[in-house]
Amino acid sequence: MTHEPQDLRNISVTRGIGFTVALLVRDRLALPVADDVPALVPRVTVEALPRDEAAALAAEWRGWWERLAEAPTGRVVRPASERLAMVFDAVVDEARAWEEQMVRPSSFLSEADLPPGYVPEPIGDPDVPVVYDVELVPVGGAWHRDLGPHRLLVSVGTWEDPAAMDALLRPRIERLQSRALPIPHVAPQTWRMVVDGQVFTVKDRPHEPGSYDFHWENGPIEGYGFSIGTSTREPLSEDALRREIRGFVEDDEP
Repeated sequence: MTHEPQDLRNISVTRGIGFTVALLVRDRLALPVADDVPALVPRVTVEALPRDEAAALAAEWRGWWERLAEAPTGRVVRPASERLAMVFDAVVDEARAWEEQMVRPSSFLSEADLPPGYVPEPIGDPDVPVVYDVELVPVGGAWHRDLGPHRLLVSVGTWEDPAAMDALLRPRIERLQSRALPIPHVAPQTWRMVVDGQVFTVKDRPHEPGSYDFHWENGPIEGYGFSIGTSTREPLSEDALRREIRGFVEDDEP
């Protein structure tokens, strides 16, 4: 992530793995919930529950989805419900494999990662840098949902449509900029951290306190990484950053 003139190359794009797992549980159990969110594609094998049990789990699923929306970008959250947690444990590896196949892996886009035919143009005022995170989920068709003023969940199909993404991102970023005062450019702080043999470059976001971008230097895929943001906007200690790295690597292990 940089704080240069805003265009699609400067927006953090990650796999929405936590949401993919939740949707896989929903679709697998045919839970009557989140009808406005399309089914995963290709469709999963359904193991439908009795109606009363499905209705009860749907309420617990909604609480899980809300916790995901509040969690740091790209984070997997285990459901609090014991019954849902059992299903989660059974499908989480399947969901990760699904993401590997269906969602482009780059966490931070380079020009080469952009959809074919897209020529990025600056968005908004370059003197008012903003941060924006996009998470991708392999659901059917054109779909998106705002998770907050700086965060958007979109289908892979929407992401691969340059005109659709421009239409989504441009007004959102310009709206954020209209509410902010021009501020001087401040270079991010950078840390190089080695955690259990894994090398990460960590940068803070000077204009979004408590937010950090992690680049996995010796990870399985070039450009792989993740981003986090604290709800308190308080900076994290180096020990806390290391814990985030360790948790991410453990979550990523097959």
